[in-house]
Amino acid sequence: MRPASDLQAAIEAAAPGATVRVPAARYVGTVVVDRPVSLEAEPGAVLDGGGRGSVVRVLTSHVSLRGFRIRGSGPGPVGEPSGVLVEAARDVRLEELTISGTYLGITVRGTRGVLIRGVRIVGRPEAGILGEEHAVEAAPAGGPADAPGPDEARAPDAPDQGHPHDAEGEPVPPPSPAGTGGPRGDGIWLWNVVDAVVRDSRISATRDGIYLSYGARIRLEGNVISDARYGIHDMYARDLAIRRNVLRGNLSGCVLMYGGPVLVEGNAIVESGSPSTGFGVLVKDAGDVLVHGNAIVDDRVAVHVDDAGRTGGAPARIERNLIAANQVGVVLYPSSRPTFTGNAFVENAAQVVLGGTGRARASWSQGGVGNHWSDYQGFDADGDGIGDVPYVQGGRVGELVARSPVLLALASGPALRLVEAVEERWAPREPIVVDPAPLMRAVRPRVPALAPGDAGSPALAAAGLLLAGAGGAGLALGRRAKGGRPGA
Repeated sequence: MRPASDLQAAIEAAAPGATVRVPAARYVGTVVVDRPVSLEAEPGAVLDGGGRGSVVRVLTSHVSLRGFRIRGSGPGPVGEPSGVLVEAARDVRLEELTISGTYLGITVRGTRGVLIRGVRIVGRPEAGILGEEHAVEAAPAGGPADAPGPDEARAPDAPDQGHPHDAEGEPVPPPSPAGTGGPRGDGIWLWNVVDAVVRDSRISATRDGIYLSYGARIRLEGNVISDARYGIHDMYARDLAIRRNVLRGNLSGCVLMYGGPVLVEGNAIVESGSPSTGFGVLVKDAGDVLVHGNAIVDDRVAVHVDDAGRTGGAPARIERNLIAANQVGVVLYPSSRPTFTGNAFVENAAQVVLGGTGRARASWSQGGVGNHWSDYQGFDADGDGIGDVPYVQGGRVGELVARSPVLLALASGPALRLVEAVEERWAPREPIVVDPAPLMRAVRPRVPALAPGDAGSPALAAAGLLLAGAGGAGLALGRRAKGGRPGA
């Protein structure tokens, strides 16, 4: 064990632009990087903050940290201590870091040009998750300046997550009730950051896996996030791309609030099981959102769209996603005008449910291309792959199932099928869904694989058969299995 002052002295003695190679040892105390250097850890180099403040503070531009194990920040939330804190800098690289036992993993504030690559962040599984209801609250009255900060405490919620696994295939415990180990902090928090990339990283047991507030031109690619409140939480970001990530076993997957444009493409968003939220993708008041080519499977609600107070830009577009084996496929608010095209709605207990009061305003086809519906009762006489009669859903039976989880076990049974058939025959004049061009085949998006050997829930395993090309029959088994555990 060596004092951090030894490393601090080496940093202060380095010429600008130099590389400082840090020998294997445990350095106890905090480190401040205030000159442009690269810190390269030899195997076994550990930076331990000793339970006080942020372990590493980067306060200047053109800094690189690579290969360190970092742990032992202050307990938080006062002072927002982090494993690594970057402030008011340019061109910072954080690579191949392993961060554990810190309140916040990595915090970046007011920085232009940051790369976070190959980091492993494990939060505090024993700590509680606060503020889950934030995703369904109204917009802050004063606009962006009043947006909630990362340390606001709200009512806890810690449902059973079905024993999800982390990025290395190890089981992680479900979120703990607040108060057993204090509140959790976020894995990565980017505030007012421009030109940022977070790539190929593993984050688990945090509050939000990645939390974005403000900022622009941000790319989140190839990350695996599990056991968090929200896997990815976006507030007021502009030009955000979320690609090829795995968001698994979080209370909610991808929560997009205000700002835009946003691209959500090629992700696996699975097992978002909170009974309070449990969204695969939530779009709230964000403009120019494109949700394309994702597998959104075994969530409580796959897609939730509510953009009454949209902060600018066009309505959301949801295209070519697999939306399968969820309790609810889509919750759609009357204020919203999204377009759904090319999606596969496969064996969701309720395909589409209307939130609030009023009538649905979504478009269910574009350019003569609708969506695939596993409960479509029509036919394709001319063999062009498009049903010859529209798919119509009144939504009342689905709403009943969605609001009464005990009925999930009956969702594939003959009784509710009969009621659905009657509803289809006597559908109201303004049903929730009218798809004029339903597709006879389901889309199979290309998304990242889950951990090898980790079958997950029965519904998720069955959905994997569809992705592999086995067809929709397996999904029916998946939905019946899911119906056997209401409220998951």
